[in-house]
Amino acid sequence: MRYRPEIDGLRAVAVIPVILFHAGFASFAGGYVGVDVFFVISGYLITTILISEREAGTYSLLDFYERRARRILPALFLVMFCTIPFAWRWLAPDPFDDYARSGAFAALFLSNFHFLEKSSYYDIGSALRPLLHTWSLAVEEQFYLLFPLVLIPLGAFARRKFLVVFLILSALSLALAEWGWRNYPGQNFYFTFSRLWELLAGSICAAILFARPRMRNDVAALGGLAMILWSVFNYTAATPFPSVYALVPIVGTALVILFADTGTWAARALSARPMIWVGLISYSAYLWHQPLFAFARIRSIEEPPLWVMALLSVITLGLAWLTMRYVETPFRRRTLLPRRRALLSVSVAGIAGFAALGFSGVATDGYPGRLDNAGSGGMTAMRAELMTWPENTGCLDGVTQSDMELCTVFQPSGDVAGDIPRVAVLGDSHAQALLPAYALMSQDHSVEVQYAALGACSPLLGVYSAKGGSYSQRCHDFVRKSAEDVVARGIDTVYLVARWTLYAIGDYADEELTYALAERFGAQHVRADQRLATFEAALARTLAFYRAAGVRVVVVDQVPLQHVITQTMIEQSMLIGLDWPQAEQKFRASFVARRTFDEFSQAADEIMAQQVAEHGATLLMLREAFVEGGGYAWMRDGKALYRDTNHLSLAGALALAPMISQSYAPRP
Repeated sequence: MRYRPEIDGLRAVAVIPVILFHAGFASFAGGYVGVDVFFVISGYLITTILISEREAGTYSLLDFYERRARRILPALFLVMFCTIPFAWRWLAPDPFDDYARSGAFAALFLSNFHFLEKSSYYDIGSALRPLLHTWSLAVEEQFYLLFPLVLIPLGAFARRKFLVVFLILSALSLALAEWGWRNYPGQNFYFTFSRLWELLAGSICAAILFARPRMRNDVAALGGLAMILWSVFNYTAATPFPSVYALVPIVGTALVILFADTGTWAARALSARPMIWVGLISYSAYLWHQPLFAFARIRSIEEPPLWVMALLSVITLGLAWLTMRYVETPFRRRTLLPRRRALLSVSVAGIAGFAALGFSGVATDGYPGRLDNAGSGGMTAMRAELMTWPENTGCLDGVTQSDMELCTVFQPSGDVAGDIPRVAVLGDSHAQALLPAYALMSQDHSVEVQYAALGACSPLLGVYSAKGGSYSQRCHDFVRKSAEDVVARGIDTVYLVARWTLYAIGDYADEELTYALAERFGAQHVRADQRLATFEAALARTLAFYRAAGVRVVVVDQVPLQHVITQTMIEQSMLIGLDWPQAEQKFRASFVARRTFDEFSQAADEIMAQQVAEHGATLLMLREAFVEGGGYAWMRDGKALYRDTNHLSLAGALALAPMISQSYAPRP
């Protein structure tokens, strides 16, 4: 096929926004669409090559995959190899486990499924994952495996036939993407079949242009370029993606490919020497940028300033040029490993080696032995204390959670005259984490504390977890049984403790639809407004039930949701060799901003405040105990208050014990 310099320029338009988006430049909030531009270009080029070879009678599947191996594997293996010593030295066991697994999956071109299982692309933690960007390579490689199978039954090229098939497949894939972002937004981003329509958009361009005079339209080509740039500067992490919103950059890219013929204004701009140069190194630049940014963030005490990220972006281009010249080009021109058998043998060995290395990291849980001689005494003590849990919060009456009954966890010491008031703590894993705080209440007010909690199960009556399966039914029944036990046992006061935002809103970067509340079992489609309405109705129903039974209710505000996993932060600081003042500075810099959490939880907060007031209950605000400057602290006085992003540690629970005790009001 004829070389089109404007396509290399279009690659530059794709890679630069991606780099600047990952670098943290706010004006490039939609820079992630550069990946979608790459997809269209790849679909166009691969389809054109395959159709041309089939029509010329030179098509060979082995030749095709050899070219793909020469194009993709050498640079990929180089970058992956270079990340290993930095990951070993700086990544705590849990993120190293994730890194190792992502490396194994990347070598097998399945890394999109690894990230599909693990998190959202827009999650703040994703910026610390060195191999996150390999998900798009996996999608492309899976397309390269599937697409020849689509072409084989189509036979000889016929424009109308090929276009009809490509359009039908594209429509099905786009429909899946549109359904996916509404139901599984985090997974949808990485899912191969939600992305195929973007690559097929390039295939459609190839079918239109094959064996016909080039089309030329200045307005259409410039309009397409404008559509790409508009999405780069106007889309954000809140834009559902992929979805019909992706049509803007996808159609824009297609218009450039179709109409930016030589001599058009768009082609002239894209064919400028700097654009072509960046386009030629775009693959290597894409490979290098994410590891550089991730390790810079991991190693820094605070988020690196933008000038540092800008410098790393320039270094990315330098490394990309070196890689293109000394790795990519020699392999593609067969200067290195000219024979197919040698290339394929080395490729298989490399894939097997990286996969084995990755899975060994998973098997050892991230090599925790690296921490044995790392870090200062203060951090070692903090980590050890973080991993402790009191032995006296088990059931005193032999009841287990599998019995689906309230159990007694604290009783007042000494002789207590008369009937002992009883308090019940009901909720999810947040109730489990807060439970040690109730020991002080038991002694201060001579009350017996009973408890029933089930992870990821809100203590609200009459609702189910969307997509929760059999566990959703178990949760529903557990909550109902606990409420009935409260009434039957004459419980004085109920404390409802939960991660309320998980059920009412979701997570910072993901709606977490699995935990949305629904009025009926097995609900699959829960809109944001329905989710809040169901949460409000369930809370009102629950408060009304206890009020009618004469049971006082204290709704416990959830602890602020952090951005970082406490144990990982401590272990990472130990590995990179920070002294205590440096570590403390790093810890404080990672506290979630008060404004961030308060705005995130606002809708749930307003519902809780209104319902508590209407039903005569009490709202106990815990978040005020975590205020430190403009943030909510997860560490104080050398002690970790959290176990992870949202569960209290033992130290955190005990720090709240006085507040919990003071919240109890004995009946007159």
